[in-house]
Amino acid sequence: MLVFLFLAGLARPAGAQASSSSPESWSRRLANSHYQRALELERRGDIAQALREYSETIAIDSTLGDAYLRLGALRERMGDPREAELIYDAAIRLGDSRAQAFVQRSHLHRAAGRSAQAISDLQAAVELEPRQEALQELAQHYVEAHAWAAALATVRRIASSAQQSGDGATAENARLEVRALRLLAAETDPSVAPVKKHDWVGFALSHIARR
Repeated sequence: MLVFLFLAGLARPAGAQASSSSPESWSRRLANSHYQRALELERRGDIAQALREYSETIAIDSTLGDAYLRLGALRERMGDPREAELIYDAAIRLGDSRAQAFVQRSHLHRAAGRSAQAISDLQAAVELEPRQEALQELAQHYVEAHAWAAALATVRRIASSAQQSGDGATAENARLEVRALRLLAAETDPSVAPVKKHDWVGFALSHIARR
């Protein structure tokens, strides 16, 4: 857990960021210069020095969320998932990195076989920022867990988002998945099953399930 246990203690809740995260802040400018150097070092493959620069970035400005995300990802690459998880825990407290930190921590949970925690983190991520990639990951988790109704609802969100953004290919693929998931979900959830005309029992079950 190394020096990060100390650095993580410097991270403050999102509401406490205003005084030090201003673009005019000298500490933010200094932190950004270290961050840019870290990115360049990482690009060149100098991982050890990049780690030092990311850590220095956080030491100077503990509210720079992107530095936490990059540092956590590097720790994962180095085979240190526990340290990466601690870093993501800290990033989740920061407003500008919270959603992506949930996504990256969900990957750690998934790799460790903690499916429930992975789903919980992805659910939190898409509530903060319903990005298509995170929604697709969440839908895949639901499918693997045979949570058909939840998968159906998530794929419908993907279809709606893709349609609004003009991504016709993704929207069409999602619509096909919706058709398949409706059939699977209907076996366990009467609220998504088609109700035949004059099927009063079916109407009643559907109404109850939607409450």
